[in-house]
Amino acid sequence: MTSNLPARRYDDDEVARLLKRATELQAKQPNLRDPGGLTLEELEAIAREAGIDPAMLQEAAAELDSETRQGGLGPLLAGDQIQLTIERSFDGELDTSALESLVPAINAAADITGSVSSVGRTLNFSGGGQQSTRAVQIMVSSRDGRTTIRIEERYGQLVGALFGGIVGGGGVGFGVGLGSGIGAAVGSVALTVALPFGAMAATYGIARFAFKRVVARRRRALRKLVDQVGATVAHHGRRSLTDGGAADRLLEG
Repeated sequence: MTSNLPARRYDDDEVARLLKRATELQAKQPNLRDPGGLTLEELEAIAREAGIDPAMLQEAAAELDSETRQGGLGPLLAGDQIQLTIERSFDGELDTSALESLVPAINAAADITGSVSSVGRTLNFSGGGQQSTRAVQIMVSSRDGRTTIRIEERYGQLVGALFGGIVGGGGVGFGVGLGSGIGAAVGSVALTVALPFGAMAATYGIARFAFKRVVARRRRALRKLVDQVGATVAHHGRRSLTDGGAADRLLEG
């Protein structure tokens, strides 16, 4: 008998708890599929059930695969990647004028003083470096029927400036001074030792939060640039097909 009651709906917290518990239960069944992850095909099936276009999921997977993530202690302590590396390729080529039209978008995404050079159908942007808290390298190359954008942005100097300035200057300087003053006033050795450590922990948290915010903002800007390059390639391809001569050359090739 079909119930007329509305289907049970789960909020975000309940969904997370349900998936966690289901994974735990499946882990106890050795004859079932390894619960350590899902294949793209399995995710596409879930997406269809949720009303999500599988093509969008494939695009998201391509973006995820195109971003190189660092391991190690540095990113863990800093709170995010110390270097962002993004590389994407698109079907289609851009001529020299179309590549040059990307220069304003590249400058805006880099958000740092730099220089753009062009060699054939390859654009290179280089900015920052030793005199800046960031170093940015952007290359857009179009050949052999594909257009590729590769972005590298390094934050080593920013890490030093944030953590050295906030933790070293604020945490150690303020904490030691405060701890010594209060400890001497109340005659407590424990406060003299504990207050500097507390101040360092607090300022470390502030520096880590600030670094994560900066990297998240930069990641959004660079992903937007990648999308703009893809849109330019798609638009240039459509425009070429509306040109009779270009269409003839495509057919002849």
